[in-house]
Amino acid sequence: MKTKVIIYFSLTILFTFQSLISQPISVAKTLDLTHHSVVAILRVDSLGKAYVFASGVLIHPQVLLTAGHVNFNSAKTGKGGCNTQGFVSFAENAFNLDDRLPFDWLKDIDSHPDTADFRKSFSDTTGRTDPSMFIDLGLLFLNYPVLNRPVSHLPKPNVLNDIKPDNVLLGVGFGYDKMYDSTFVESLVDGKRRQWQPHDLSLFNELWLSTQCDTITNLPYLSIHDSGAPLFLDDNIIVGIWSRLNVATEPCQYSSWAVRIDNSKVLRWIKESIKIRLDIDMR
Repeated sequence: MKTKVIIYFSLTILFTFQSLISQPISVAKTLDLTHHSVVAILRVDSLGKAYVFASGVLIHPQVLLTAGHVNFNSAKTGKGGCNTQGFVSFAENAFNLDDRLPFDWLKDIDSHPDTADFRKSFSDTTGRTDPSMFIDLGLLFLNYPVLNRPVSHLPKPNVLNDIKPDNVLLGVGFGYDKMYDSTFVESLVDGKRRQWQPHDLSLFNELWLSTQCDTITNLPYLSIHDSGAPLFLDDNIIVGIWSRLNVATEPCQYSSWAVRIDNSKVLRWIKESIKIRLDIDMR
């Protein structure tokens, strides 16, 4: 009788563990400590509770680059709505009250003009438009410059068209859980970012790139919660900003899609927007 109980208990544990790794996991909100330019963008609901809404990356002490749909129209659809005041968190713990700056969702965010058409294209049943035809990119302007954080660099135009086999690509943002992630290589990553080689990346068109999902967890390479998270080329050059998920074929449930920052049209909009807002010329 005792032997049967032990076998039953062991099988129960095994079944529970297999069930956990076969489902999308609610991942921890941690930040890669080697990339201090990456931050969390928080919305606050009507009851004052803060939520990690997206990631962003500093490209200037007063400017964050993120996804275009990271704006008030999207934020207010979240549970409990959204106050117009949000926060940018610079802490490893995104909910640290001592290391965040306020911003106004209505006044301090510029979404690329394509963002509206990008969103509409998801419901287009005519087949004439597709999300990959548009740019989903945004800029969040801070009221005060952040001088104690490094900034990440914009790429040269079309750098991904000539990517080398020995280049390294890093996905950094909020939402990683090493325990349930089969894509980590112990000697190469610290448990809070994803690293892969160029052959794992697809250049979908001039505006978009994509990676597939982790076959163990069915989570995308940059996590479900990582709109606005950057993809780095060789550590600090931003070549992509994560924007959306795409339902893929089995066994992977999701793939990840990012706006190509090395596109000339994208780079021009970023630089012109910063010039208009701050009268600063970005290289």
